[in-house]
Amino acid sequence: MISNILISAILSAQSSAWLQSEEFQYTDLGFDRAVFQIDGLNLQQADAMRINDDLISKQGVIPAPTAGYIFHSRVIVEAESVQQVQDFANYIGESFVSDLEGAPGFYLVHTNTVEQALAMANGLDAYFGDEKVYLDARRPLSERALPSDPSFGQQWHLVNNIAPTNDVNVEGAWNNGYTGSGQCVGIIDGGVQSNHPDLQANRNSAASSTSSSSSHGTSCAGVSSAVANNGRGGVGAAYDSQWAGLLYGSSSTTANAFGYRNDINTIKSNSWGPYDDGTISYMSSSERSALTTAVSSGRGGLGEVFTWAAGNGGTGDRVEYDPYASSRFTIAVGAIGDNDTRSYYNEQGSSMFVVAQSDGNSRGIYTTTNGSGYTSSFGGTSSACPLGAGVAALILDANPALTWRDVQAVMLESARKNHSGNSNWTTSVAGYDLNVNYGYGALDATAATTLASTWVNLGPEVDSTSGQVTVNASIPDNDTTGLTRTATINSNFTVESVEVKLNVSHNNVGDLHIKLTSPSGQNSVLAKVRSDSTNNYNNFIFTSNRHFGESSQGTWTLAISDQDAGTTGTWNNFTVTVYGHDAAGNGMTLSTNGLNAGASSLLDVSNGAASTRTYLAYSLAGLGSFSVPSLGVTLGIASPALATSPQNTNTSGATTFILSVPGGASGRSVWMQSVQSGLVSNILALTVQ
Repeated sequence: MISNILISAILSAQSSAWLQSEEFQYTDLGFDRAVFQIDGLNLQQADAMRINDDLISKQGVIPAPTAGYIFHSRVIVEAESVQQVQDFANYIGESFVSDLEGAPGFYLVHTNTVEQALAMANGLDAYFGDEKVYLDARRPLSERALPSDPSFGQQWHLVNNIAPTNDVNVEGAWNNGYTGSGQCVGIIDGGVQSNHPDLQANRNSAASSTSSSSSHGTSCAGVSSAVANNGRGGVGAAYDSQWAGLLYGSSSTTANAFGYRNDINTIKSNSWGPYDDGTISYMSSSERSALTTAVSSGRGGLGEVFTWAAGNGGTGDRVEYDPYASSRFTIAVGAIGDNDTRSYYNEQGSSMFVVAQSDGNSRGIYTTTNGSGYTSSFGGTSSACPLGAGVAALILDANPALTWRDVQAVMLESARKNHSGNSNWTTSVAGYDLNVNYGYGALDATAATTLASTWVNLGPEVDSTSGQVTVNASIPDNDTTGLTRTATINSNFTVESVEVKLNVSHNNVGDLHIKLTSPSGQNSVLAKVRSDSTNNYNNFIFTSNRHFGESSQGTWTLAISDQDAGTTGTWNNFTVTVYGHDAAGNGMTLSTNGLNAGASSLLDVSNGAASTRTYLAYSLAGLGSFSVPSLGVTLGIASPALATSPQNTNTSGATTFILSVPGGASGRSVWMQSVQSGLVSNILALTVQ
């Protein structure tokens, strides 16, 4: 318990400084700090407008206030325990404290009014510190769908009879039996019409947190999971997958959605994000925690798969400026049209991962909409994202043992080079086709499921950081040369993604061009010159996906130049963190011709460490996460047991287990995995014959 004397001493310096006026408040929202005009301080929920005096342009123009914020009578706190928060909250005012589900270590302090919540936030901030406390609020969000003219044909994005290569190539996956069975796509949106006749049969009520309805969410659900063979409308890309309705909104609402029932939801589709206006945005720490937790513990430890609409800002915006779409935990899905070329609104960026079909050339997307009806003009990256989620469901149908990172890798490895004549196509250092418009190319469902069915999981994720590199140098104004600094990564492994955490003091970050270069010479443009009068990069995280397959080790170079006159700034510091896997440790493979009841079956281990004790584990409970500290590994199966005695591999890292299968085991499902110290194999999902 924290004494009231200590609490009083901490709060004494604050008094009532939080109150600037009856309706204008300087407020920390976790993703932004600014002065807001608040309408309804005495209510549990209040509309608010951001006063943009801090965004004054170099010409002296102050943007008009930004409407659309919603303030709640709740405060988000990051703390060691709920009791610690409750002690302070009780002293400050009337309230109660609850866990923020989905974000471990974060708590919600509930008050009666927005005014009380502002006072509570100020008081709690005095003890818990900067960035640990903020008001729970919803920023203005953009649903990433654009209106378009009616199109010709229906569901060309699935099977294109006019230009057969210009679709997501789903027919072969369906013919191979991959229809999304066993997967549940969480549609994080404003709601989905749960009783839509083409969606109702695939709804998973247990995985849903809401029965709210919106036409946008209903259309997204139809793209991924509309029912097949029911005599109505069209079908979803993964028509045997289930779907769940989840809500985005305030930081706590969105964090809850990220973490909601990840034991049932396997994929979460997000066709929304900050305004696509070329300005940078931040993710609140509670949302980031929930996203991190979802990919580390969702699906029994294999990780929740998140697809994200890459954005509709065209060439004036970039995926990197959106903290959600650019996160290494998400798959940014851009849009191409029925001509197989860039949709006019599609953004560019080093965070762009893949693209999928939407409107933007000639035809729109046919899918469900509210009122039990249909539309043939759905589009934007809003439509590309659930199409990507549908392909993810097909991939996991083909191989449910894949981790979230393996799903990303399978999509990347199987992507098709669309619009081959586009001059932006290059070959990466690691040998992949890359395009600033298209990422690694167009999703190919048949190629992806074929690859997934035999995919050997990547090794455990490893990372290495340069540590904070201090710069503290002025950036030359209106100078394309700018400043260049280097960071060293000492570890040698195969890169999957790279993060740059950047701190720059500058009153117009749109003046700055930022580029990262790997030790192998691969470039990633992280920011271009644009109209963005945001002040400073404060621990802003840029993410690049353009270095997949490279070696991490060596000197990484970051270059920043101020290419527009009038505003000067200082580059304070930066950190480079590389994520990937140990290429030498991810090849151990377990294989068999099958298990036969009442007979001996052979299970072959290859590509393991030579002359090393090797174990064969099995599970009757399915996939999961089971840590074996003595071996330094985590198995991907639940409640494992040894199938037979361990044995050593030969000098080539191979061995064969002979397993006697009980005669009464016919029809039994079993999951098997081999393991060595520091190494795990792929998982075999088998049925005893």
